[in-house]
Amino acid sequence: MSNASVSHLKNATEQLGLARDHLTVGVADAVNSGVDAAREVKAQAGESVDMLLDQGKDIVGQAGEVIRSRPWTTVGIALAAGYVLAKLGSRN
Repeated sequence: MSNASVSHLKNATEQLGLARDHLTVGVADAVNSGVDAAREVKAQAGESVDMLLDQGKDIVGQAGEVIRSRPWTTVGIALAAGYVLAKLGSRN
């Protein structure tokens, strides 16, 4: 092999090494960005779940207050709803 061929081969090897290093850094950056995005989504989902649970607790608390303040009205509404559902279910 001539000196020029060896020089070109060494240069190509160096360029391939640099390209591999750039590719490795790019892949690592992409993976890190994906992990960061997943963490952010997880945090937002956790906040949403907490908010929905709090709202559910508030609704249950409000329902409990209505039941305690108007027990006979609540029983009447429950009976009426049961009657309507039974009628709808018996239409088959």
